[in-house]
Amino acid sequence: MTDRNWCIKGGARGYITTRPVWWWIGKKDSGWLLAIPAGREFESSVPFWLSWAFSPDDPFFLKSALIHDALIEDGYRLAFADSQWFEAALSEHAPPLRTWIAYGSICLRRFVLWCCAD
Repeated sequence: MTDRNWCIKGGARGYITTRPVWWWIGKKDSGWLLAIPAGREFESSVPFWLSWAFSPDDPFFLKSALIHDALIEDGYRLAFADSQWFEAALSEHAPPLRTWIAYGSICLRRFVLWCCAD
């Protein structure tokens, strides 16, 4: 199982970082380092229709949720944040099939919302 010593359950959004978290965008030493400070609140959400298969507390996906939230809140495009969610999940050695299913669900939801937008 993956290390979860960098966050604790709590806060208004579900989780709080207990120490800084760094994420290299693209690849290690790419020159683009996302630095997320200790004390940052984030959430890990799962659509209701997938809650039978996925838990928002799954440690394999917590770092992904943090990176995803940080990128969106810093003004990056949703599709970019989604792609980094996927990369972070794989970096945490999340089961590949579950990661692909979750990522596919994220993309499908994004597409449906785009189609239904006014």
